[in-house]
Amino acid sequence: MKKIIVGLLLIVFCFLFASGEIEKKSQNIIMGTSSPGASWYPFACRMGFVAMIHTDIVITVIPSGGSAENIRLMRQGLFHMGLVAPNFANHAYWGTGPFERGGRHENLRFLFNMYPLPVTALVHRDGPIRDMGDFNPAAVSGRRFSFSPGSPGSEDEFAWLEIFEVGWGITRDMMIWRPLSHNERVMAFKDRIIDSLGFQTSQPSGALIEISAGNPIRILPIEGGVRDRIMREIVWLERYTLPGGMYNGQDTPVETIFIGSFVLANYDVPEDFVYAYMSAVFGPGLAEVQSVFPVAEEFGFNQAMRGNPYGNPASITYHPGAVRFFREARLIR
Repeated sequence: MKKIIVGLLLIVFCFLFASGEIEKKSQNIIMGTSSPGASWYPFACRMGFVAMIHTDIVITVIPSGGSAENIRLMRQGLFHMGLVAPNFANHAYWGTGPFERGGRHENLRFLFNMYPLPVTALVHRDGPIRDMGDFNPAAVSGRRFSFSPGSPGSEDEFAWLEIFEVGWGITRDMMIWRPLSHNERVMAFKDRIIDSLGFQTSQPSGALIEISAGNPIRILPIEGGVRDRIMREIVWLERYTLPGGMYNGQDTPVETIFIGSFVLANYDVPEDFVYAYMSAVFGPGLAEVQSVFPVAEEFGFNQAMRGNPYGNPASITYHPGAVRFFREARLIR
């Protein structure tokens, strides 16, 4: 009964935030998240809920188009905070990759990482692809395999382009590169029109369970020296082991990497606001945040700075409020 009541309160809370009807408390900041059907939106709502309960701050949680839109609206000052994939966060902060034309977004500041999204390349279990290097035609007698990294222009597509090039020297023109919407690529894989799909998603994944139910899959490992090189050159990626038995066809553990989920704020968000927010989320509200869905159980201090190590010259600068919080928590000096 308690979980039902909390869930109803959370729905009301998010509705009121999106409609702007919560009475302003001491400070009110707008956060961009994802579409309502994706995991970031309910997670952000839960974090905002516990912050409201335990402090005098309010975060107005807004559904959005995800990383790229959140960064754009933060740059324009329409969002004060946003949830952003680490690759887009880093490229925006340094003015590289898809953000090279627009220049650096130097006002971005890092707060914390939420939970891991393992990088998962899946193929048909009975298909010809044995490892990631097979996407290089030179390794398979000139054959070109098809790969769908996600929707066109998404952070997923950019992430896979970087991983393939850094890890194996493979570029999109060496494959049949097929950026598609989620439903389109799932159906194409099931119909065996596409050889492989790439995901960066929480585990276990409902999408992968659905895909593998009638189509046994194999997940391609990213391991050894190749993984070390990828993590060395793409600093926000870290190692991860996918347990076996989650999906039909993949019975053994698989070594791979993961990308995180960053919470960012503009520099001008007050230090006290960020400190209060993080104190609630990692303090008295932690258990409530961890209960929103299964992968949220991994949220906590052990994940908070992963993908953006403090003091690393390649990292996004930490917000002063986050520095204050992590110092008090004795996670940084």
